Amino acid sequence: MTMSKTGTRRTTIMNRRAGQHAQLKYWAKRAGLIVAVTGTVIGGLAYASSSGYFDQLEGRMMRSLHAQMVDTGFKVNNVIVEGRQNANIQALKYIVDIQKGQSIFEPDIHAIQDKLEHVTWVKSAVVERHLPDTIAIRLEERRPMALWQHQGKLSVIDTEGEVLADGNLGRFKHLMILVGDEAPKQAKDLVSMITVEPDLRSRVESAKWIGGRRWDLYLKNGVSVKLPEDDLGQAVRRLASAQGEAKLMDRKIQSIDLRDPLRIVVQTEPGAVEEYQASYHPQKNI
Repeated sequence: MTMSKTGTRRTTIMNRRAGQHAQLKYWAKRAGLIVAVTGTVIGGLAYASSSGYFDQLEGRMMRSLHAQMVDTGFKVNNVIVEGRQNANIQALKYIVDIQKGQSIFEPDIHAIQDKLEHVTWVKSAVVERHLPDTIAIRLEERRPMALWQHQGKLSVIDTEGEVLADGNLGRFKHLMILVGDEAPKQAKDLVSMITVEPDLRSRVESAKWIGGRRWDLYLKNGVSVKLPEDDLGQAVRRLASAQGEAKLMDRKIQSIDLRDPLRIVVQTEPGAVEEYQASYHPQKNI
C-alpha cells in the first residue's frame, strides 16, 4: 500500500516538532540545574561571608605566616624610640603595643604612626621596620614656648599656641607667663625676640596681650614695660641697649614706656616721669 504525499509531509512535520520539544525540555532541565547549583553556591558564599568564615580563614593563614616568620628569625627583639622628652611614656607604650618575640611583620606601622601623631606632644612620627628584629620610632615633639595663664590656671603652650599640658608644670617654671585670651596665638614673635637678648630674657617674668594690639612686659623686679604696637623687634633692641648702657632695668623705677619710637619714657614714682636719652638710634627697615 502506498502512502500519499500529504500524509508523509504531515508525519515529517510532527516528528520535527517532537524533536524540538525534546530539545527544549532537555535545555530547560539543564538551565534549571545550573540555576539551582548557582543559587546553592551563592547562598553558601553569602553564609560563609556573614558567618565570618573567610575572616577566620584569613586569620588562620596570617597566624601561620607570622609563626613561620618568627621561626626564621624575623621577630621583634628591640623597639627603639628616639626624640621623646615630654610625651608620656606609658601612653606611648599603650599606643605602640608591640610585644617582644612577635613577628616583625605583624605590627601595622602605618596605623601606629597615625596614632602617635594624635598624641598632644607629638608633632610628627616615623615608624620603620629594621629587619630582622627592630622597630624604630622617631618622634618630633612640639616645643614648649611659654606658660599661658587663663581662667585661673596655667598651661604650657607651643610655638603654634597649642595647649600641651596643664598639670605637672614644675619642669616648665623657667618659661615666660603669657596673659590674655589671644596671647598664645600672638606670642611667637615676642618670645623669639626676647630670647635672643639673654639679659632681658632672664628678667622677664610675664607678658600681657593688651587690647588685641600690643604687649606689656612685667619684670621680676616689679617694673612694667610698655611695648609698641608696631616695630616690636626694634623696641626690644632699644630696651636691651638701654640696659647695656645705663642699667635702666636695674634702677628704682616703676615702668618703662617704649611706645614712642624716638624716646624712652621712665616713671620713677607715681605721677613723676622722666625721659631717658639713649645713644641707641632706631634702624630703618626693621
